[in-house]
Amino acid sequence: MGKLAIILVLCTAAMAIPMVHGIAEEPKAVEAWFEKLSHAKEKVTKLHFYFHDTVSGKNPTAIRVAESNFTSKSPTLFGMIMMIDDPLTEGPEPTSKPVGRAQGFYGSAGLEDLSLLMNINFVFTDATHNGSTLSVLGRNAALHEYREMPIVGGSGDFRLARGIATAKTVSFNATTLDVIVEYNRMEKLPAILMLCSVITAMAMAMPVVQGIAEDPKSVEAWFQKLSHAKEKLTNLHFYFHDNITGNNPTSFQVAQSNISTKSPNLFGAVFIMDDPLTAGPQPTSKIVGRAQGLYASAGMEEAALLMTLNFYFTDGKYNGSTLSVLGRNPLFHQYREMPIVGGSGVFRLVRGIATAKTYWFNVTAGNAIVEYHVIVQHY
Repeated sequence: MGKLAIILVLCTAAMAIPMVHGIAEEPKAVEAWFEKLSHAKEKVTKLHFYFHDTVSGKNPTAIRVAESNFTSKSPTLFGMIMMIDDPLTEGPEPTSKPVGRAQGFYGSAGLEDLSLLMNINFVFTDATHNGSTLSVLGRNAALHEYREMPIVGGSGDFRLARGIATAKTVSFNATTLDVIVEYNRMEKLPAILMLCSVITAMAMAMPVVQGIAEDPKSVEAWFQKLSHAKEKLTNLHFYFHDNITGNNPTSFQVAQSNISTKSPNLFGAVFIMDDPLTAGPQPTSKIVGRAQGLYASAGMEEAALLMTLNFYFTDGKYNGSTLSVLGRNPLFHQYREMPIVGGSGVFRLVRGIATAKTYWFNVTAGNAIVEYHVIVQHY
């Protein structure tokens, strides 16, 4: 794939002690770092770099590792999962100075739109932040001019980071699918990045509504107003429809282990989904969004799923905003609590809890309707 430009905005608690590439990572040093946080202040850091995703040629940096039986028929290659170790550079040219790597995976999680689940780490190798990382879990609407994704954590210089990464495609080769993407980032953290535009901050008091501008300058302006903002609580309620069988499945298996078929819990089975979210429990109820991402059976003795997904809202004042979930879903518990680790649009710098309860389950078909109550704290 090609070259991409990305803007990240991150927030972290910044320590008064120097945060450099040689930061000690042993347990005692980390504990000492946390003990000093009560005297620290958060700061905003801006980063700017280019992401080179190459799927063709003699030296590809993105490799397809899984797909569904539907992928080759899908206009969006739904179910395709790519593992990446893409170079990050200071400028858009492949020969530009390298500043790090993007390591992780992305998966095509949109049945009707080219929407990618991004689950990656930016690993910095420049002198200032060598060895430090930023973690991204978000939805990448690949054909939009600007795509906003949450920074949900970090290490080294970027401990406790929260922020926003804004991506913009600079170059795309439709034949080879190679791409270059520009990234700008803003974040709250205990360090300043020299090679990427990242801003971190508190929260804005100004209204955040559908249609919120996602270009780098607007994101930076949003962060600059956070010091005057107050956090608020938002409650959401909807139903999640996971259909793996029938005429119009919305969830497809893309991978399994050599014991999945013998396991009572299908251990190792991985599914990509683009499940509708509705206002009521009936499939004909009003659609308010989609659940796009993956779930995987990660329990050998208990039916427990790893959930890595984005709730993408398509209705009302939350239209276009997302919430990112990363958690454990023990299927046979009455209530399952999973963390909201990030968000975009209205839900920038969000934290919260998603509580799931099975409303209906067809044992034979494997289809399910799950009721979700979500409460989030955001600006």
